[in-house]
Amino acid sequence: MVDHSESAPLYKQLQDKILDSIHSGTLKPGDKLPTELELSETNNVSRVTVRAALDSLTSEGYLVRIPGKGTFITKEKIRKNVTETIGFSDTCKLQNKVPGARVIKCVIEESTAADQEHLGLKPGDKIINIERIRYADNVPVSVEYTRLPSSFSFLLQEDLNHKSLYEILRNKHKIAFGISRKYIVMEYASFDVATYLNIEEGHPLLCIRSTVSSPDGKKIHRSKQLILGDRFELIV
Repeated sequence: MVDHSESAPLYKQLQDKILDSIHSGTLKPGDKLPTELELSETNNVSRVTVRAALDSLTSEGYLVRIPGKGTFITKEKIRKNVTETIGFSDTCKLQNKVPGARVIKCVIEESTAADQEHLGLKPGDKIINIERIRYADNVPVSVEYTRLPSSFSFLLQEDLNHKSLYEILRNKHKIAFGISRKYIVMEYASFDVATYLNIEEGHPLLCIRSTVSSPDGKKIHRSKQLILGDRFELIV
């Protein structure tokens, strides 16, 4: 229980109490915290005080709040080296996590002006648009949008659920990867993305935009990854 006689704000005392439990191992990654009401009653503080403590710990990356499910201790972050051309599946496997994917869309579409600029296409050219939710240990952590020239239309016949796109391209179709240029910005979750990732609409996400070429300079794909910042540690 927090000490009402101390000068430190009550929310800060509760925050430090939860942090001490995390650092001591009493609370482990993936553990669910008691509800706001339970924390309020146990510590004899208001729910406003509890919410302030939880919001602070969430913003610092110690907690993740999943609507309808509760507040959990953040699991170990996925380390992603953004300077390397390596797929999500390989990144997970290197850290002993089980990668997964669920296809939202896999279709042929008209190329956009951005497709034409980044992939060296002409007006009227088609592209392959693949959108997938990516999972680590069965937890959704990213939404991935991949756009490729129509020469990759063979991907429409592939089962891309719980499969590595890069492994299919490398091993089955002998595609080699070379240069990758990436840009990292902040983006806010749309209603659809929030639903896919079990977060609130407007939640801040890291957005990684990439254009990947083969060793001889031929454009392979352009992509956008919307990732939960509290689940990733980016290496540059």
